[in-house]
Amino acid sequence: MSILLLDVDGTLIDSLPGIRAGFLHTLDQLGWPHPDEEFQRRIAGPPMEVTLRSLGMSPAQAQAGLQVYLDYTRRGGWADATSFPGMLDLVHRWKDAGLTIATATSKGEGFARLILEREGFLPHLDFIGAAQEDGPRRSKSAVIDHVLSTNGWAADSHDILMVGDRSHDITGAAAHGIDTVAVSWGYGTPEEWATAAHTAHTPQALEGIVHDWLAARG
Repeated sequence: MSILLLDVDGTLIDSLPGIRAGFLHTLDQLGWPHPDEEFQRRIAGPPMEVTLRSLGMSPAQAQAGLQVYLDYTRRGGWADATSFPGMLDLVHRWKDAGLTIATATSKGEGFARLILEREGFLPHLDFIGAAQEDGPRRSKSAVIDHVLSTNGWAADSHDILMVGDRSHDITGAAAHGIDTVAVSWGYGTPEEWATAAHTAHTPQALEGIVHDWLAARG
């Protein structure tokens, strides 16, 4: 069995508009100054409390901020997102080719399911692996562990490939011995992509990398 683990934010879905709006709303509610534009462009992907802590918030402040952010997202912020061109068709082709496909996202499970359903991905996915919106399963490594353990899949880099756009996708997969393809249309940097086994700059290039990975496995 060949398994693809797919990140959502920055890989399948361009969710930055909604995440940024929720992030800035959270800072305003906490009376916290806005960081610069460069920082704001990098907030999609990691758990929100991690991003808030990186601004200098205490753990208690970051947890309070997370609740504000989740409330904003529940009230409709999740919908301010669209799929990246070409990715739905690619996931469809992978499924038709017989690959097993699961998400491994730091997005909350409920929000992930809503946007993946609206954008047409849900019928092509075998499992929705996501973070808990308000629970201990928050890091990418913990999400991947949940995906593997729930499905009884062995963490074997020859059978499983991760596709993501940020360093936490790469390090989270590496913690389980899984290689990552970094995609450059998301929110990462060349320095982050350089730590992945492969980098794809277009969905067509990603399809080729996955094809070669499958061929190498025989």
